[in-house]
Amino acid sequence: MRGAPKQDIETEPGEGADSSVRDRRFIDFVVLWAVCSAGFMILALVGATPAWAAIVASLVVGLFFFAYFSGTSDLTAEALRSTHAAMRDDERKARVDNERRFRLAMIEALPEPVLYIDALGKVEAANEGARRVFRLVGSEPLLAVVVRRAEFVDAVSEARRSGTAQIFEFVERGETDRHYSCVAAPLVTATSSGVLVTMHDLTDIKRAELARVDFLANASHELRTPLTSLAGFIETMRGPARDDPAAWDRFLEIMQGQADRMRRLISDLLSLSRIELNEHRPPETLTDLASVVREVVDALQPVARSRGVILAVRASDRDVIVAGIRDELSQVAQNLIDNAIKYSEPDGVVEIEIRDGLDHEAAFLSAGRRWEAAGRMSIATAPVRRGGEEERFAFLRVSDSGPGIDRQYLPRLAERFYRVDPGRGLRRGTGLGLAIVKHVVTRHRGDFVVESELGRGAAFGVVLSSGPLEPISPTRLPGPDAI
Repeated sequence: MRGAPKQDIETEPGEGADSSVRDRRFIDFVVLWAVCSAGFMILALVGATPAWAAIVASLVVGLFFFAYFSGTSDLTAEALRSTHAAMRDDERKARVDNERRFRLAMIEALPEPVLYIDALGKVEAANEGARRVFRLVGSEPLLAVVVRRAEFVDAVSEARRSGTAQIFEFVERGETDRHYSCVAAPLVTATSSGVLVTMHDLTDIKRAELARVDFLANASHELRTPLTSLAGFIETMRGPARDDPAAWDRFLEIMQGQADRMRRLISDLLSLSRIELNEHRPPETLTDLASVVREVVDALQPVARSRGVILAVRASDRDVIVAGIRDELSQVAQNLIDNAIKYSEPDGVVEIEIRDGLDHEAAFLSAGRRWEAAGRMSIATAPVRRGGEEERFAFLRVSDSGPGIDRQYLPRLAERFYRVDPGRGLRRGTGLGLAIVKHVVTRHRGDFVVESELGRGAAFGVVLSSGPLEPISPTRLPGPDAI
């Protein structure tokens, strides 16, 4: 059985205390009157004043002392009670202050997001993790204003009402959804009562589960065709073509192509899965985008020459620094340029342009808003920028000279394994290249745009920030040293 919270026991000064004070004051007045009377008697004995005058003076002083004692006894007792009450208030405030300091320090020291909601439903304390999750602003805001999830608010109310801990899960919607497992436990002390909410981040676990399911479903679907083809050729080589060397050479070449296709599929799937798992974590490093693109262009030059395609790079010789991970940005450039080479006609030109030092609007327009008659779409959109007009951006634009893509197909371009109808002029691929680009750009908090015009070609643009991608820093609630 749960015991009732311990309450402070405070006693008011009673009749005994008042009587003791009055007795001490009465004795003080009697002693003082006796001293004055003795002085008057001494004056009478030495002849300085008549005896009757000394007696009258002694009586007058005694009456004055008695009247003063009677008139001030109640005031003295009230002053004593006020003093005791003030002392108790100071002690109570000191206890409350010390307890709050300890609570704030304890919450701030915890590694996972933690909130303390007081009896009035206000968020009294939150550590750095909780402030980042809910973007807390101001001092002690109401929980219902900070958290818009009904299951969260209901669990806190039930924990306060029932006095038992509540376990629940909720999803915080944002740029990328975050999954949390939470415990709302009542926290009752001698001076306060509230609810302590601890949050455990399950996002990585949920993402791993989804990535595993998607991988199995997509891999089984996409690998079925080449495996069926390989099995058919093997059966043919063992049967009707057993003694046909020319057929063996032709079949082995086709089988090699199917094996290469499976290897590319598996490589792209693993890359996509790894990127998706880390998509909620923005990069913490800076990379030279220009050098990354030059390395990719050098690597793809043999492929372009074999197809009769010219790679034209327009970029300054200086570094183009962006917030990003070099290997992932290399994947972006390689997929975009490789697609442009495959979809360009012989003797066509793939234009690759890199620029920096622009504001967001200028970079966005330069990346994917140039052709007046083209169909356009934003595949990935950057979040609201905290740097405002002072933040600078760079863009990478890759355009081909192929047949272009009809605007009705643009919304599905970055879907996993989606391919435009081959009759529209696009070559076959794994269907994962643009999906990888989309997730890399999303992780880098950038923009990914496309514009295409039939008969002219397609252009893909990526806009990236030139500065570090630090998490948004909300206004802090009072910390342990803010009191």
